[in-house]
Amino acid sequence: MDPRKLLVVLVSVLSLGVSGCAAVLIGAGAAGGYALSKDSVRGHFDKSESRAFKSSLAVAKKMGQVTLEDSENGRIKAKIKEMDVTIIVKRLTEKTVELQVKARNKYKMPEIEVAQEVYREIEGRLNKKGLFF
Repeated sequence: MDPRKLLVVLVSVLSLGVSGCAAVLIGAGAAGGYALSKDSVRGHFDKSESRAFKSSLAVAKKMGQVTLEDSENGRIKAKIKEMDVTIIVKRLTEKTVELQVKARNKYKMPEIEVAQEVYREIEGRLNKKGLFF
């Protein structure tokens, strides 16, 4: 494994362990898979912050209605499948971003299945060859 990817994975695992939430690393596609907690889905991508944000915004618009689009802070809010979805794109290094997706029902309870579905759509778009922003 590339030393940079290994570092990103290690930092992710350690930060999740210290944050007090129980997380599980799942799958592949992001740098080392993605972390799933009772609250959100998050993973790291070797993509530009701009590309990750634009891909996330395109998915949010495709799947539902965007209610907030804040590219400066990397935050998107949308109504998807009657859930309040928050997508956060955060730059970690010059070449790596963290993508986090949260979904809440009308009672503000986590809806992890919807968050996973949105995350997977964004991941697919980010990993699609020939897609440039």
